[in-house]
Amino acid sequence: MDKNAILGSLLIGALVIGYFYMTKPSEEDIQRQRHINDSIQLVEFNKKLQLQAEETMRAATVDSLNKVVAGNDSVATEQVKRDFGIYAKAAKGEEKITTLSNGLINLQLSNKGGKPFRVFLNDFQTYHGAPLQLMSGDSTQFGFLLSEIGKSTDELFFETSKIFVDADSTQTIKYKLPVEDFAYIEFEYTLKPNSYKVDVQINTPGMSRYIRDSRYQLLWKSYILNAEKSQDLENQHTNIIWKYYQDDVENTDPRKKETINQDLTGQVHWLGFKQHFFSSVIIADNYFERGGSVESVTLPEHDSALKVFSANLFLPKNESNKISFYFGPNHYPTLKAQNEDLEKILDLGWFGFITRFAIIPIFNWLHSFLSNFGLIILLLTIILKMVLFPLTFKSYLSTARMRVLKPQVDEINARYTDKGDAMKRQQSTMELYRKAGVNPMGGCLPLLIQFPILIAMFRFFPASIELRQQSFLWADDLSTYDAIVSWSTQIPLLSSIYGNHISLFTLLMAGSMIMVNQLNTSSITPTPGMPNMKVMMWIMSIMMIFWFNNYSSGLSYYYFLANVITLLQTYIIRQMVDDKKILAKIEAHKKTPKKKSRFQERLDMMMKEQQKLQKRK
Repeated sequence: MDKNAILGSLLIGALVIGYFYMTKPSEEDIQRQRHINDSIQLVEFNKKLQLQAEETMRAATVDSLNKVVAGNDSVATEQVKRDFGIYAKAAKGEEKITTLSNGLINLQLSNKGGKPFRVFLNDFQTYHGAPLQLMSGDSTQFGFLLSEIGKSTDELFFETSKIFVDADSTQTIKYKLPVEDFAYIEFEYTLKPNSYKVDVQINTPGMSRYIRDSRYQLLWKSYILNAEKSQDLENQHTNIIWKYYQDDVENTDPRKKETINQDLTGQVHWLGFKQHFFSSVIIADNYFERGGSVESVTLPEHDSALKVFSANLFLPKNESNKISFYFGPNHYPTLKAQNEDLEKILDLGWFGFITRFAIIPIFNWLHSFLSNFGLIILLLTIILKMVLFPLTFKSYLSTARMRVLKPQVDEINARYTDKGDAMKRQQSTMELYRKAGVNPMGGCLPLLIQFPILIAMFRFFPASIELRQQSFLWADDLSTYDAIVSWSTQIPLLSSIYGNHISLFTLLMAGSMIMVNQLNTSSITPTPGMPNMKVMMWIMSIMMIFWFNNYSSGLSYYYFLANVITLLQTYIIRQMVDDKKILAKIEAHKKTPKKKSRFQERLDMMMKEQQKLQKRK
């Protein structure tokens, strides 16, 4: 080994040693990290202690109550009788969970309250891979309000029947709360095969003498659990929604963070606790009576639950009432198949008819033979752009006519430079367009016709459960943002507007949008007194980066593809269209005599009147 090699090796060794020495954490850093680790362990330990304490307290409470009602403590027994009245015997018991399952859902029912306890959707998971749960167990409430004692059936233990299974695998279970020999409250749950619907028969024979209200008040409350990657985006689509009987759908504002209390002003056919992609809906056989109300409470950020929803509904005081639950995905065909107008749970916006009759059928048709949703969105975009191509072509021709007339328009602008000549300048320009047979709005109208489709797609992608947890390229979930860079530090103002990540599809969309705008506005000259369109387009593109960074990556991907196809279409059209031929046709059109339209005559008269007024001034 020569001297140079030895010297080089020594230098490399020195650099490596120096690097490790310079990057070695100080004792202060080590102590700080150790303190952080200890704090994390302490928090986890305290959580475990709290959970153990809560479980011990609950067990002790149940045991104490059992002893009380059994007569081991006569004073407390009298207190229970005062609290629960004729229902005192049902105040004691051991909670037992029974499960009905049909492959699509696992419905857990509790004998405490005879209520739905938890619901699992078997075909779905949370973003983090846990079983998808719609109800949160102990926090779930469902039952009648017993106004005489100021409590609900949710606090009482029901007698449980065995599960009865029909020949077609339909499962039925009954929960009965006896009051007297011929008076009881009974909830009968029926789950059919391959169904997200649970039928509930409510029997209350002889209860009218004990529940003295004019009707039965049904209480329903549930914690809405976080299931998606973006809690903020999920919150924006999580609200209470209801449909009035033979009337419209209304809902609470999902973006409102303060508590919402809202009265139900009519007869309600169904009411749903809607999440981003899943819903729990209670459906009346006909309708719930007037006078109900709902409440929505938004929980602190980063909690395991998003919101707490509750509803007060009224049933007629019959000895038998039928209701049903829908526990399932917000999937348009699945919702529509329930024949209850549940598809209206999906907020498809003003142009929802385009989504229902065009976009969803095409999307489902493509999905019938393709499984890659990135490819499905690509083909959907191509189909829509092909259908809209005639409008695009017409818009381009109108723009081309304006472009070849631009030198003549510039001459008119140079001729009338004073502020007082604005009316003459406008009149001369409109006369030029009239003689040339050019409509200044001709390029805008085709774009306006396409605008509803853009809005429909804006609503469709974030609401499409088909994109949920579907990966494509670097995006692990097309229903939410595709972060290529993320950070945990909360940057004031920026974090709330932009987020703590960078979405690549959003950047690609904005970049392609800038290219399209640059191509379309390259021939536009700023008009005096009017906003500079080029600057406006740049500002719009930058704003889109902020708006779309937290949105569905599938939506950004669609707009990116649409912009790329627009660039290709513009290039092809430019090869097909000859500006010289367009100018020649315009000049030939000028020479032909033309009769002014009534609108043009009125416009000319208005301009002349304005000119007279200006001269008088």
